[in-house]
Amino acid sequence: MPSPSEEKYLEEIYYAVLENGYARISLVAKSLKVGISSVSKMAGRLAQEGFIDYKPYGIISLTQKGMKKGRELERNHKVLEEFFRLVELEETLIEQEVMNIAHHLSNEALKKIEIHVKEKRTNS
Repeated sequence: MPSPSEEKYLEEIYYAVLENGYARISLVAKSLKVGISSVSKMAGRLAQEGFIDYKPYGIISLTQKGMKKGRELERNHKVLEEFFRLVELEETLIEQEVMNIAHHLSNEALKKIEIHVKEKRTNS
């Protein structure tokens, strides 16, 4: 189970891979507004845990495990966005709030939120 910090980096790598077919340390660093050394260190950890394939100074690709976790993170992100829209949070705040909490909620909490969102959607 990746830490909240690892999830944040993995999610960014996931989106880069979806968009470009691969990710690069420099692109992830720019997107997350962190240093290249931070991304390199995290890439090493994520590779060690089997989420990505990465060689220093090379491209980053997702393993099957990484792709699965990336899809899960994307789904959680969308559920939280929809939840914040349901509670009528100002649209300009939604993305930042999702980023603030998405990687700190338990799977159980996210499942409960998802159930609530689905019920509200069905009853609307």
